[in-house]
Amino acid sequence: MAYATISDLEAWLAPEPAPASAHRLLEQASDVLDGALIGAMYNPADLDVQEILRRACVRQVHWMLERGDETGAQDDVQSMTTGQRSITRRNGNGSGGSAAPKVGPQVAALLRASGLLTVWPSVVG
Repeated sequence: MAYATISDLEAWLAPEPAPASAHRLLEQASDVLDGALIGAMYNPADLDVQEILRRACVRQVHWMLERGDETGAQDDVQSMTTGQRSITRRNGNGSGGSAAPKVGPQVAALLRASGLLTVWPSVVG
């Protein structure tokens, strides 16, 4: 179950509309948050915690949209050129080799400031 609703996402993205894939993106973002918070101790029934997770979820979707890579398939791309295609990948640090969830910088900052996240997650881009 997603931590935020499509209405929450629309409010965050305004004046831009939520994409047609909003439901899927919110689910994916919630899964990333769950992965980032493994081992964190918090009460999921706490209304303050629910608000933080809602805010983090819409920020994660926004970050995914801005990167143009909702699946994380390009997490190991260091540089890319279009036209005659040129891709440089990072060594040993890619999505296939790292189990660490990828969260946006604003998401990590929000989770750390709230006290939910006391470790440093992988932040890409």
